[in-house]
Amino acid sequence: MARSRKVRQDEGGAVPSPRQAAREAIAFMKAGADRDRAASLQRYFKDPVQAYGVEYGAFRARRKEFAARIRDAWTLDDALLYCEEMLKDPHLEPRGDGFQTVGDFVEEAGPELLEHIRRWLESFCENWGLVDNLVPSVLSPLLRSYPELADEVVDWTSSPVVWVRRGAAVAFVRLMNDPRMMDAGYAVALRLQDDRADLVQKAVGWMLREAGKVDRALLEAFLLDQGSRTPRTTLRYAIERFPKEDRRRIREATKS
Repeated sequence: MARSRKVRQDEGGAVPSPRQAAREAIAFMKAGADRDRAASLQRYFKDPVQAYGVEYGAFRARRKEFAARIRDAWTLDDALLYCEEMLKDPHLEPRGDGFQTVGDFVEEAGPELLEHIRRWLESFCENWGLVDNLVPSVLSPLLRSYPELADEVVDWTSSPVVWVRRGAAVAFVRLMNDPRMMDAGYAVALRLQDDRADLVQKAVGWMLREAGKVDRALLEAFLLDQGSRTPRTTLRYAIERFPKEDRRRIREATKS
């Protein structure tokens, strides 16, 4: 998928291999684990999640230093190998770090990366946090580079895996300002209208809210046309930036 790795020297010696880097990263996370902090993360999720509870500032600082260290030495293939190693650990932090590292090299990727992304969503993203880490940092930039992949992502709306369906909506959140992507985003919204998963409805509403920032009249026309078919959760998110009176009017007009 990418060129071979060019190992370089830096102040810390040779840049680590992906497997070595993964071992070092997970050792750092285990050393900084905090049971109370990990437990506090649970309030953001309905289902149980596993986390080390690493202090965010320390985690972010290490991630920034690591990204700078490997930038000129690794390629996408190295980042993919690193990610696969990190995904073997079920905790939030390693998996999120693996996705972010792939995102650092996504400009090297070709369309074949889409297969990896779907597999990760199906098998390794067990909560909305990991979906919302992976998709904006890896999938959305890939779609900007290869807009022809949008139709395939729209088809993800038929997946039995809730995280794949949420990913299909989140993928277009940052792309609704791209005329090439707006139709695909609205297609996702139409296909997910009957989805009963709360986290999917919220993602669709989030995407539509961003669409409204670009063309509010188009969003309003879409919502009024669809009427009561649009789940109320989706509607609430989609119009939350509208003036109060417009929110009331649209809610009334789209009641069952």
